Amino acid sequence: MFCQLCNKGSLSSTSDYYGYRLCDDCVSSLGLHKDATIQKNIAVYEKKRQAVPENPTYRQDVEYRLKFIEEDYKRKRIKLLHILDGIGRLE
Repeated sequence: MFCQLCNKGSLSSTSDYYGYRLCDDCVSSLGLHKDATIQKNIAVYEKKRQAVPENPTYRQDVEYRLKFIEEDYKRKRIKLLHILDGIGRLE
C-alpha cells in the first residue's frame, strides 16, 4: 500500500495516522502540532472564555471544524460527481 497523499512508498515505509497511511515525508509536511502547541492553544481559548464564557473551548472549536470540513467535502464531492455524470451524458 502506498502513501495516501503522495502515492509513493510501500506498506513498510508508511505509518497509520487516524486511518490514513502516510509516508514520513508527508507526515513532516503536514506540520502536525506538538503537545506544547496544543497546550498553548488550549490556554489561549481559555483566556478568551474568561472574557466571553459563551466562546467555545479549543476542543469544541476543533470538533466543529472537523464536522464542517466533512460536510463541506460531501457537498463538493456530490457536486463534482454530478458534473462528471453530466459530462458523460453530453459526450
